[in-house]
Amino acid sequence: MQVTVLAEDRLTAQGVEAHLAADDRVHVLPVGAEESPDVLLVITAELEEKTFTALKRYCPEDPAAAPRLVLVADKPTAQQLVRVIRLGLVAFMSREKTTLADITEMLCAVARGAASLPQSMLGSLLEQIRTRQWNGQGPDTEDESSSFTARELAILRQLAAGLSTTEIAAALHYSERTVKYVIHEMIARHGLRNRVHAVAYALRQGLL
Repeated sequence: MQVTVLAEDRLTAQGVEAHLAADDRVHVLPVGAEESPDVLLVITAELEEKTFTALKRYCPEDPAAAPRLVLVADKPTAQQLVRVIRLGLVAFMSREKTTLADITEMLCAVARGAASLPQSMLGSLLEQIRTRQWNGQGPDTEDESSSFTARELAILRQLAAGLSTTEIAAALHYSERTVKYVIHEMIARHGLRNRVHAVAYALRQGLL
């Protein structure tokens, strides 16, 4: 997998890049490379406006073409969480508790299609939606439940609980291939960036 590292200081970036480059599973792409990375690793203490500006450079109009985003930071606010999900967030790691080895394993998991968002963050996201601050608008009045099949909703609930594709397949008695297909079709149909964005969208509609 190809990974680009965005860090708030060059020393951190060089240290993480050197660690990742030593792993045969990872090819480090420098910032500004013509190729698009499979995974974008962002390491920062706080999500500042300059961080979002940098992230937007990696977000094409087609959500399916955007790199998967792994964020290593201190706890973001609910509003920041909404913004970074829209930019492709699939996994969050606490900067205080994360090691270089943890980062490598998370990147590999994300490249395989995994997502990881702590339950506390899902709670913050739900609270953000409840207070009607999503994109400066109130909740939708149109019933969106009909746009999801029963199978999709079942999978969304498992995603919201933090289960991996393999765990969802076992819990719902589907093949792993079926779970991946359902998630892909659901994301494409609703124009979402990834499975975390799909969970956020379903939460917004009051379906979870």
